[in-house]
Amino acid sequence: MKKIIALILAVMMISALVIIPVSAAPGNQNYGNVKKINDSDINMKNGDRDAAWDYALAIPVTVGDSATGTTWVLWSDKALYFYTEVNDSTPVLLKMPDDGEFWNAWEADGVEIFISVEGDQGDFDARKPGNYDDACWQFRIDREGLPSSYQRAGAWTDDFLVGSAANKDRFEWAAKQDGNKYYTKHKITMLGPIKAGELGIQIQINDLQEEGGGAPQVRANDASGSWNCDEFGFVVLVDEPAIPAPAAPEQPAPAAEPDAPAAEAVVETPAAPPPAPKPVAAKTGDAGMVMLVTVMFAGAVVFGKKFAVK
Repeated sequence: MKKIIALILAVMMISALVIIPVSAAPGNQNYGNVKKINDSDINMKNGDRDAAWDYALAIPVTVGDSATGTTWVLWSDKALYFYTEVNDSTPVLLKMPDDGEFWNAWEADGVEIFISVEGDQGDFDARKPGNYDDACWQFRIDREGLPSSYQRAGAWTDDFLVGSAANKDRFEWAAKQDGNKYYTKHKITMLGPIKAGELGIQIQINDLQEEGGGAPQVRANDASGSWNCDEFGFVVLVDEPAIPAPAAPEQPAPAAEPDAPAAEAVVETPAAPPPAPKPVAAKTGDAGMVMLVTVMFAGAVVFGKKFAVK
Protein backbone atom coordinates (compact mmCIF):
# COMPACT_ATOMS: atom_id res chain seq x y z
CA MET A 1 0.00 0.00 0.00
CA LYS A 2 2.85 2.40 0.88
CA LYS A 3 4.43 1.72 -2.51
CA ILE A 4 1.18 2.55 -4.28
CA ILE A 5 0.82 5.84 -2.34
CA ALA A 6 4.44 6.77 -3.10
CA LEU A 7 3.88 6.05 -6.78
CA ILE A 8 0.74 8.23 -6.86
CA LEU A 9 2.58 11.12 -5.18
CA ALA A 10 5.43 10.87 -7.68
CA VAL A 11 3.03 11.00 -10.62
CA MET A 12 1.27 14.06 -9.13
CA MET A 13 4.58 15.89 -8.67
CA ILE A 14 5.65 15.22 -12.25
CA SER A 15 2.27 16.38 -13.56
CA ALA A 16 2.54 19.60 -11.57
CA LEU A 17 5.90 20.34 -13.15
CA VAL A 18 4.57 19.73 -16.63
CA ILE A 19 1.63 22.16 -16.32
CA ILE A 20 3.50 25.12 -14.81
CA PRO A 21 2.53 28.13 -17.01
CA VAL A 22 5.35 29.78 -18.96
CA SER A 23 3.51 32.81 -20.36
CA ALA A 24 5.26 35.22 -18.01
CA ALA A 25 8.77 35.49 -19.41
CA PRO A 26 11.58 35.87 -16.87
CA GLY A 27 13.59 39.06 -16.59
CA ASN A 28 16.66 39.45 -18.83
CA GLN A 29 15.02 37.41 -21.56
CA ASN A 30 16.97 37.38 -24.83
CA TYR A 31 14.50 38.32 -27.56
CA GLY A 32 16.99 37.64 -30.37
CA ASN A 33 19.29 39.35 -32.85
CA VAL A 34 18.53 42.72 -34.43
CA LYS A 35 20.17 43.51 -37.75
CA LYS A 36 21.28 46.83 -39.16
CA ILE A 37 19.79 49.15 -41.78
CA ASN A 38 20.48 52.50 -43.41
CA ASP A 39 18.46 55.42 -42.05
CA SER A 40 17.07 55.98 -45.53
CA ASP A 41 15.32 52.58 -45.33
CA ILE A 42 12.72 53.97 -42.89
CA ASN A 43 10.32 56.78 -43.80
CA MET A 44 9.44 58.73 -40.65
CA LYS A 45 6.95 60.98 -42.42
CA ASN A 46 4.13 58.48 -41.94
CA GLY A 47 3.10 55.45 -39.90
CA ASP A 48 3.11 53.08 -42.85
CA ARG A 49 5.01 49.83 -42.70
CA ASP A 50 8.26 50.13 -44.66
CA ALA A 51 9.65 47.20 -46.62
CA ALA A 52 12.64 47.08 -44.24
CA TRP A 53 10.39 45.86 -41.39
CA ASP A 54 10.04 42.53 -43.21
CA TYR A 55 13.64 41.84 -42.12
CA ALA A 56 13.26 43.02 -38.49
CA LEU A 57 13.16 41.05 -35.26
CA ALA A 58 9.51 40.66 -34.16
CA ILE A 59 8.67 40.74 -30.43
CA PRO A 60 5.13 39.82 -29.27
CA VAL A 61 3.58 42.25 -26.78
CA THR A 62 0.92 40.03 -25.24
CA VAL A 63 1.57 39.75 -21.50
CA GLY A 64 -1.66 41.15 -20.09
CA ASP A 65 -5.43 40.99 -20.51
CA SER A 66 -6.06 43.91 -22.83
CA ALA A 67 -4.88 45.13 -26.23
CA THR A 68 -2.11 43.10 -27.83
CA GLY A 69 0.47 43.81 -30.46
CA THR A 70 3.80 43.06 -32.09
CA THR A 71 6.89 45.26 -32.19
CA TRP A 72 9.60 45.01 -34.84
CA VAL A 73 13.12 46.24 -34.07
CA LEU A 74 15.96 47.52 -36.30
CA TRP A 75 18.99 49.74 -35.76
CA SER A 76 21.51 51.99 -37.51
CA ASP A 77 24.65 53.81 -36.44
CA LYS A 78 22.49 56.79 -35.47
CA ALA A 79 19.18 55.43 -34.21
CA LEU A 80 17.09 52.65 -32.72
CA TYR A 81 13.92 51.86 -34.68
CA PHE A 82 10.68 50.31 -33.39
CA TYR A 83 7.49 49.66 -35.33
CA THR A 84 4.44 48.46 -33.38
CA GLU A 85 1.11 47.14 -34.59
CA VAL A 86 -1.61 47.24 -31.91
CA ASN A 87 -4.93 45.39 -31.91
CA ASP A 88 -7.28 47.44 -29.71
CA SER A 89 -10.96 46.53 -29.44
CA THR A 90 -11.73 49.65 -27.37
CA PRO A 91 -10.19 52.59 -29.26
CA VAL A 92 -10.54 55.92 -27.44
CA LEU A 93 -9.65 59.24 -29.05
CA LEU A 94 -8.76 62.01 -26.62
CA LYS A 95 -7.69 64.66 -29.13
CA MET A 96 -5.28 66.30 -26.71
CA PRO A 97 -3.68 69.55 -27.95
CA ASP A 98 -0.02 69.46 -28.99
CA ASP A 99 0.89 72.45 -26.86
CA GLY A 100 3.47 71.00 -24.49
CA GLU A 101 1.22 71.21 -21.44
CA PHE A 102 1.50 68.40 -18.89
CA TRP A 103 -1.19 65.75 -18.77
CA ASN A 104 -1.32 62.06 -17.84
CA ALA A 105 -0.12 60.83 -21.21
CA TRP A 106 0.18 57.25 -19.93
CA GLU A 107 -3.59 57.20 -19.53
CA ALA A 108 -4.20 57.07 -23.26
CA ASP A 109 -3.99 54.47 -25.99
CA GLY A 110 -0.33 54.36 -26.92
CA VAL A 111 2.98 52.51 -27.12
CA GLU A 112 5.93 53.04 -24.78
CA ILE A 113 9.49 51.94 -25.54
CA PHE A 114 11.90 51.72 -22.59
CA ILE A 115 15.66 51.62 -23.21
CA SER A 116 18.20 50.57 -20.60
CA VAL A 117 21.18 52.93 -20.44
CA GLU A 118 24.47 52.89 -18.59
CA GLY A 119 24.47 55.53 -15.87
CA ASP A 120 21.50 57.17 -14.24
CA GLN A 121 21.78 60.58 -15.89
CA GLY A 122 24.02 62.15 -18.52
CA ASP A 123 25.47 58.91 -19.91
CA PHE A 124 23.26 57.72 -22.71
CA ASP A 125 25.14 54.60 -23.80
CA ALA A 126 22.47 51.99 -24.46
CA ARG A 127 23.38 48.70 -22.76
CA LYS A 128 22.07 45.36 -21.59
CA PRO A 129 20.20 45.72 -18.28
CA GLY A 130 21.93 44.86 -15.04
CA ASN A 131 23.79 46.82 -12.36
CA TYR A 132 23.10 50.18 -13.96
CA ASP A 133 21.26 51.79 -11.07
CA ASP A 134 17.88 51.20 -12.72
CA ALA A 135 18.73 53.66 -15.47
CA CYS A 136 16.41 53.79 -18.46
CA TRP A 137 14.59 56.14 -20.80
CA GLN A 138 10.98 56.02 -21.89
CA PHE A 139 9.66 57.13 -25.30
CA ARG A 140 5.88 57.16 -25.80
CA ILE A 141 3.63 57.72 -28.82
CA ASP A 142 -0.14 57.74 -28.42
CA ARG A 143 -2.49 56.43 -31.09
CA GLU A 144 -3.06 59.99 -32.35
CA GLY A 145 0.67 60.65 -32.82
CA LEU A 146 1.36 62.80 -29.75
CA PRO A 147 4.83 62.08 -28.26
CA SER A 148 6.20 62.20 -24.72
CA SER A 149 9.39 61.05 -23.00
CA TYR A 150 10.95 60.75 -19.58
CA GLN A 151 14.10 59.48 -17.86
CA ARG A 152 13.79 57.43 -14.71
CA ALA A 153 14.91 59.44 -11.68
CA GLY A 154 14.48 62.64 -13.64
CA ALA A 155 12.89 65.69 -12.05
CA TRP A 156 9.14 65.17 -12.00
CA THR A 157 7.41 66.81 -13.80
CA ASP A 158 10.03 69.08 -15.37
CA ASP A 159 11.81 66.23 -17.16
CA PHE A 160 8.59 64.67 -18.38
CA LEU A 161 8.33 66.21 -21.84
CA VAL A 162 5.04 66.20 -23.75
CA GLY A 163 4.45 67.33 -27.33
CA SER A 164 6.32 67.73 -30.58
CA ALA A 165 8.38 70.80 -29.74
CA ALA A 166 9.73 69.34 -26.50
CA ASN A 167 10.70 65.96 -27.98
CA LYS A 168 12.11 66.83 -31.39
CA ASP A 169 15.71 66.50 -30.12
CA ARG A 170 15.05 63.20 -28.36
CA PHE A 171 13.34 61.05 -30.98
CA GLU A 172 11.21 61.02 -34.10
CA TRP A 173 7.73 59.50 -34.26
CA ALA A 174 4.83 58.67 -36.52
CA ALA A 175 1.43 57.04 -36.00
CA LYS A 176 -1.39 55.68 -38.12
CA GLN A 177 -4.92 54.59 -37.17
CA ASP A 178 -7.02 52.01 -38.95
CA GLY A 179 -10.23 51.15 -37.08
CA ASN A 180 -9.40 48.83 -34.19
CA LYS A 181 -5.76 48.82 -35.20
CA TYR A 182 -3.14 51.49 -34.89
CA TYR A 183 0.57 51.67 -35.65
CA THR A 184 3.43 53.60 -34.07
CA LYS A 185 6.93 54.18 -35.40
CA HIS A 186 9.83 55.24 -33.15
CA LYS A 187 13.22 56.51 -34.30
CA ILE A 188 15.23 57.08 -31.11
CA THR A 189 18.25 59.25 -31.88
CA MET A 190 19.30 60.77 -28.55
CA LEU A 191 21.11 57.61 -27.45
CA GLY A 192 23.43 57.52 -30.46
CA PRO A 193 25.86 56.73 -31.81
CA ILE A 194 24.53 53.20 -31.49
CA LYS A 195 26.96 50.31 -31.16
CA ALA A 196 26.58 46.59 -31.71
CA GLY A 197 25.97 44.61 -28.54
CA GLU A 198 23.25 43.76 -26.04
CA LEU A 199 20.47 46.29 -25.49
CA GLY A 200 17.93 46.16 -22.66
CA ILE A 201 14.40 47.04 -23.72
CA GLN A 202 10.81 46.91 -22.51
CA ILE A 203 7.77 47.40 -24.74
CA GLN A 204 4.43 48.43 -23.27
CA ILE A 205 0.97 49.06 -24.72
CA ASN A 206 -1.41 51.31 -22.77
CA ASP A 207 -5.05 50.48 -23.45
CA LEU A 208 -7.52 53.14 -22.37
CA GLN A 209 -10.92 51.46 -21.95
CA GLU A 210 -13.02 54.60 -21.69
CA GLU A 211 -12.36 58.30 -21.43
CA GLY A 212 -11.51 59.26 -17.86
CA GLY A 213 -10.82 55.67 -16.87
CA GLY A 214 -7.63 53.74 -16.33
CA ALA A 215 -5.40 52.32 -19.06
CA PRO A 216 -4.41 48.66 -18.46
CA GLN A 217 -0.90 47.84 -19.57
CA VAL A 218 0.32 44.99 -21.74
CA ARG A 219 4.04 44.25 -21.97
CA ALA A 220 6.56 42.12 -23.79
CA ASN A 221 8.04 40.90 -20.52
CA ASP A 222 5.82 41.16 -17.44
CA ALA A 223 8.58 40.15 -15.04
CA SER A 224 10.15 43.57 -15.38
CA GLY A 225 7.17 45.90 -15.06
CA SER A 226 7.54 49.34 -16.57
CA TRP A 227 10.54 50.84 -14.79
CA ASN A 228 12.49 47.92 -13.30
CA CYS A 229 15.28 48.44 -15.79
CA ASP A 230 17.57 45.78 -14.33
CA GLU A 231 14.96 43.16 -15.18
CA PHE A 232 14.31 44.15 -18.77
CA GLY A 233 14.61 41.61 -21.53
CA PHE A 234 17.22 42.41 -24.17
CA VAL A 235 18.06 42.18 -27.85
CA VAL A 236 21.46 41.73 -29.45
CA LEU A 237 22.36 44.38 -32.01
CA VAL A 238 24.47 42.63 -34.66
CA ASP A 239 26.53 44.40 -37.29
CA GLU A 240 24.94 42.58 -40.20
CA PRO A 241 22.74 44.07 -42.92
CA ALA A 242 19.06 43.37 -42.38
CA ILE A 243 18.12 43.82 -46.03
CA PRO A 244 19.76 41.29 -48.34
CA ALA A 245 21.81 42.71 -51.18
CA PRO A 246 19.90 42.58 -54.44
CA ALA A 247 20.74 39.57 -56.51
CA ALA A 248 22.90 40.26 -59.52
CA PRO A 249 20.75 40.37 -62.65
CA GLU A 250 20.95 37.22 -64.67
CA GLN A 251 22.97 37.63 -67.80
CA PRO A 252 21.01 36.60 -70.89
CA ALA A 253 22.30 33.48 -72.54
CA PRO A 254 24.20 34.21 -75.77
CA ALA A 255 21.99 33.87 -78.80
CA ALA A 256 22.54 30.66 -80.68
CA GLU A 257 24.28 31.19 -83.98
CA PRO A 258 22.06 30.24 -86.91
CA ASP A 259 23.01 27.03 -88.66
CA ALA A 260 25.04 27.60 -91.81
CA PRO A 261 22.98 26.81 -94.92
CA ALA A 262 23.76 23.47 -96.46
CA ALA A 263 26.13 23.73 -99.38
CA GLU A 264 24.33 23.29 -102.69
CA ALA A 265 25.39 20.29 -104.70
CA VAL A 266 27.53 21.34 -107.64
CA VAL A 267 26.47 19.60 -110.85
CA GLU A 268 29.35 19.51 -113.32
CA THR A 269 28.19 19.96 -116.94
CA PRO A 270 30.33 18.44 -119.67
CA ALA A 271 32.57 20.90 -121.42
CA ALA A 272 31.34 22.00 -124.83
CA PRO A 273 33.40 20.61 -127.75
CA PRO A 274 35.80 23.08 -129.27
CA PRO A 275 34.31 24.90 -132.30
CA ALA A 276 35.19 23.53 -135.73
CA PRO A 277 37.90 25.52 -137.43
CA LYS A 278 36.44 28.04 -139.84
CA PRO A 279 37.57 27.70 -143.51
CA VAL A 280 40.11 30.29 -144.27
CA ALA A 281 38.66 32.60 -146.91
CA ALA A 282 41.00 33.80 -149.57
CA LYS A 283 41.94 37.38 -149.25
CA THR A 284 40.71 39.79 -151.99
CA GLY A 285 44.22 40.63 -153.16
CA ASP A 286 45.16 37.01 -153.57
CA ALA A 287 42.09 36.26 -155.78
CA GLY A 288 42.91 39.18 -158.15
CA MET A 289 46.47 38.02 -158.50
CA VAL A 290 45.32 34.53 -159.49
CA MET A 291 42.91 35.93 -162.07
CA LEU A 292 45.65 38.16 -163.54
CA VAL A 293 48.06 35.28 -163.85
CA THR A 294 45.38 33.16 -165.53
CA VAL A 295 44.55 35.86 -168.05
CA MET A 296 48.20 36.42 -168.85
CA PHE A 297 48.76 32.72 -169.27
CA ALA A 298 45.79 32.44 -171.59
CA GLY A 299 46.98 35.48 -173.60
CA ALA A 300 50.42 33.99 -173.96
CA VAL A 301 48.98 30.77 -175.34
CA VAL A 302 46.88 32.61 -177.91
CA PHE A 303 49.78 34.87 -178.97
CA GLY A 304 52.01 31.88 -179.42
CA LYS A 305 49.56 30.17 -181.70
CA LYS A 306 49.38 33.24 -183.96
CA PHE A 307 53.08 33.30 -184.45
CA ALA A 308 53.15 29.55 -185.08
CA VAL A 309 50.64 29.83 -188.09
CA LYS A 310 52.73 32.26 -189.91
